[in-house]
Amino acid sequence: MAIDTGTVIRDVSTSLKALLKASVPELNDDSFISFGSPSDIDSSTMKLSMCLYYLSHSPSMRNSEKEGISGTDEFYYPPAYLDLYYLLTPYAKDRETEQLILARIFQLFHEHPVLSGSDLTGNLAACGNEEIRISYNNLTIQDIKQLWEVFPGKAAKVGLSYLVSPVKLPADRTITIPKVQVRDLGIHPM
Repeated sequence: MAIDTGTVIRDVSTSLKALLKASVPELNDDSFISFGSPSDIDSSTMKLSMCLYYLSHSPSMRNSEKEGISGTDEFYYPPAYLDLYYLLTPYAKDRETEQLILARIFQLFHEHPVLSGSDLTGNLAACGNEEIRISYNNLTIQDIKQLWEVFPGKAAKVGLSYLVSPVKLPADRTITIPKVQVRDLGIHPM
């Protein structure tokens, strides 16, 4: 495959960042949105930590089919489909601004729950990603506590967790499956 499939995860993050930057006035500068974890953020400046904290196979897409290469006996192995989990945590000089940013992000993803068309940056469309859903991931208090324990030296803050799925990661490996050339329908008398 001539497309660099290795950029897919980064391209999803970049697509989300572009959407946030264009839609949330408080985050309109590239430097305001960081892919770093909350433990990497200097909390004295305006930032949004957009941390990819977990990814997994998308269980609903596990049985996808091989994809044929036009005009050949070759097929790509089935693509992998990923679920990406993001934690979005705002840092501002005051809690009011942080709450404003949280509300704007929540409203944005409620009203714009799908990345598609011009939202898809990099190689996403070329890799077969036509629509990627953005769904609120409702974490329990216990989930939040466990998640924040991973970030040393940072007290838990209010943030939003989102599931971005399914993200198609095409296979580069192919397999040859010869096509049937001749059919022999023999009739055998009883």
